[in-house]
Amino acid sequence: MGGGRGGGNRSRTQRKHFRDGRANVWKRPKSDSSSSEPNGSSDNPTWQPFATQNAAFDEYYKEQGIVPPEEWDTFVEILRTPLPAAFRINSSSQFCEDIKLQLENDFMKSLHAEATDGFEVEAIRPLPWYPDNLAWHSNFSRMQLRKNQALERFHEFLKLENEIGNITRQEAVSMVPPLFLDVQPDKFILDMCAAPGSKTFQLLEILYQSTKPGSLPDGMVIANDLDVQRCNLLIHQTKRMCTANLMVTNNEAQQFPGCRINKIGLKASKTEHETHLSQLLFDRVLCDVPCSGDGTLRKAPDLWRKWNSGMGNGLHNLQIQIAMRGLSLLKIGGRMVYSTCSMNPIENEAVVAEVTHMASVSMLFCLGIIK
Repeated sequence: MGGGRGGGNRSRTQRKHFRDGRANVWKRPKSDSSSSEPNGSSDNPTWQPFATQNAAFDEYYKEQGIVPPEEWDTFVEILRTPLPAAFRINSSSQFCEDIKLQLENDFMKSLHAEATDGFEVEAIRPLPWYPDNLAWHSNFSRMQLRKNQALERFHEFLKLENEIGNITRQEAVSMVPPLFLDVQPDKFILDMCAAPGSKTFQLLEILYQSTKPGSLPDGMVIANDLDVQRCNLLIHQTKRMCTANLMVTNNEAQQFPGCRINKIGLKASKTEHETHLSQLLFDRVLCDVPCSGDGTLRKAPDLWRKWNSGMGNGLHNLQIQIAMRGLSLLKIGGRMVYSTCSMNPIENEAVVAEVTHMASVSMLFCLGIIK
């Protein structure tokens, strides 16, 4: 379990991160909204909308140079807009082609009239960088999909297909890390910080994609998470796949236990079984670590008022420890993807630099792999 010996302060740091998880909504918490009028009137002087600016944020990231100075104002304006909805079609579903045809021949046309105020934009469109038109982007936010009656049929379609596992509602940027892993049907994959499970589901989809109908892949996914409640979310997400190639574990990622595997198979005698156990190393490791999450400002605007530079600094050591444990479980010649939902170089480039220095690993720079 995650609270075993040696967890100490690292475990508490991770659990605090999970307790403070942010909902994908643009609304104030109940504690803040209780002082406003029931009908949402702005007559109450105590009510204020979310502040979408933070002087410390501006100063820090301008110094980091994450965007050219002339693009800063445009960059911040985009951060202040709600995040559009995105979803992915399950490639292993028997209805995969039917869903694509319905999106292309029905919803792309019927929703065009509901696209944003007078701008010539597509209401929904496939993401050009995702293979086989399996991932789709909507120009409507999740809030618009829930509240706009004109979008009700499309919203009901998304809810139904998501519930039965034909699609997965997932942010576009979240779909990127699994693509870099180059998953094959015979690979053993470790997802170290897996909950709530959208990336795990994506890995399973890819695992099954090249498998003949009616057969199982030779590989499998082990999906781990520290928090037992988030493990329940992970199971709820992945059970829609109805797969035998998934194992869910509940451990601290930086202390993920070593596993043993019997390479002889079920026909081995008891003596052979005991003799031929060997350590399980993984062909692929996804290391999507706990982070400050300041790359999620578009879906969690409360971060504007909470943000400070110490948020990333406080997780830096934990991120290194998780990445190092991932490398120790990786086969020679295997591939590990390290990812965060933060823009902070302390949580990204600095972690990768430290890990490569400590482990002396060779790096594969993935720029341009996805086209």
